[in-house]
Amino acid sequence: MRVYNAPMRSGIPDSPEVFATLRAMARERPVEVTVRGDCMAPRLADGERVEVAPARLYWPGDILVFRSADGRLRVHRFLGYRLHAGRLACVTRGDVCSCRDAPVPLEGVLGRVTGRGAGPSLRLLAALEYLRLAFRRLTG
Repeated sequence: MRVYNAPMRSGIPDSPEVFATLRAMARERPVEVTVRGDCMAPRLADGERVEVAPARLYWPGDILVFRSADGRLRVHRFLGYRLHAGRLACVTRGDVCSCRDAPVPLEGVLGRVTGRGAGPSLRLLAALEYLRLAFRRLTG
């Protein structure tokens, strides 16, 4: 699912410089973005505006906004951490997507969606999905 920052002209933060500026702004106060797509439906609807703020630690079940390899912002559920290319990375997946995303380096995370706290059941489901993926990786 793509997320667009409302004040941006192009709508797509496709340069590392723009993303770095957006990240710095989010550290000062939550940044408002508009959701585009239906990967997180029904939790987040297309066109819905959400606030994003960084956190020191992300927990399974959090909804993260991150910069994908193609430069677009995405919003997907955080499942857990893993090592990728010798560094810690986030494992994410859209709620209605059948496969997980490529590992997301921590420096590629803008923050988590605020006001949408994952309850215990969503956290447990995210953690179980992460364990399923890890088991599949170990055995396959």
